[in-house]
Amino acid sequence: MPEMTAPQINSFLRDPHVGVLAIERKSNPPLAVPIWYDVDDAGDVFMWMDEDSLKAKLLRKAGRATYTVQQATDGYSYVSLEGRVTFLPPDIAVLQRLAVRYLGPDVGSAYVENSTEDGAVIVIVHADKVRSFDFRE
Repeated sequence: MPEMTAPQINSFLRDPHVGVLAIERKSNPPLAVPIWYDVDDAGDVFMWMDEDSLKAKLLRKAGRATYTVQQATDGYSYVSLEGRVTFLPPDIAVLQRLAVRYLGPDVGSAYVENSTEDGAVIVIVHADKVRSFDFRE
């Protein structure tokens, strides 16, 4: 299986793909939801969500998650990160960064103007285990 190198993984994650966050549940199948993300210099992904959302509540219980980013065009490829999660207080600059990344400068800025930090949280999935697959070349 063709795996990506660390620089290829970093480059792939910096593209604005939508990833899927998967969180274990005790009495149901795992919760898997698409969500915007960005990546920091350490290779960890961070996302913004409502603190009272099901995903945030499950993340607090589980303390870990899997986040998978894939590309199905120009040859199939994916990066999957597994690791512990940490929570940070909301910072509107993070929401701005995410919104502009996915919606562009104009729509992203308008999105942020109509949003609030109240009840939000930043979640970081630390890349303790990374898997990748690349058929682009």
